[in-house]
Amino acid sequence: MSKCPACGYNSNTNHKNIGKDMNTILKSKSKNTVRMLNKIASKVSQNIPSENRFKYYQFLYGTKDVDDNVLEWAIEQFYKGRYYMHGKGFAYLRTVALARNQNESKMRESERKRIGSIPPIYLQQESE
Repeated sequence: MSKCPACGYNSNTNHKNIGKDMNTILKSKSKNTVRMLNKIASKVSQNIPSENRFKYYQFLYGTKDVDDNVLEWAIEQFYKGRYYMHGKGFAYLRTVALARNQNESKMRESERKRIGSIPPIYLQQESE
């Protein structure tokens, strides 16, 4: 199996310049997202010895097409739940982000049905 079904990573390619690829992916993200990614990457690396730079690269590669606000939401939930303290690493965070990205439009539609929309604004006309 040369291509990962979860993230699309191709193991047949020789990645000697992982740093360059990581830098390219990070430059495509907003400053706030990069700050959050760096913060959570340091927490995961400190608390889970098996999570190394290559696994971080695989995480970045797998989430490169995920929208920034979805990725920020996933990182925030991961950080709030302190999942890195429970042994959950980059693969778990990638799955959360990809699932949220895939389901976001349907979730918004369901929320709109459940909550409803804002009432329309009626302009009050003066009666004569």
